[in-house]
Amino acid sequence: METLVKTSAKKLERNACLSSDELQNMGVFPTNLQCFTYYNYVLYQKGNKRIILKPLPYNLFKVIRTYEFLPA
Repeated sequence: METLVKTSAKKLERNACLSSDELQNMGVFPTNLQCFTYYNYVLYQKGNKRIILKPLPYNLFKVIRTYEFLPA
């Protein structure tokens, strides 16, 4: 007997809600920067991309913005 398993191809688009497990599976990890101390946002990275996420209840994150990081 064969079973077909479908995986959802979620992307890092604005307003997408992803769990922390989905982020790790996509290769997105938190940075060690604390530049958002006064705001309820976290900064994650994937290669040269930076992703600003808003933490939501139940271990979910909402994508606020993605941008390319250019070192100075």
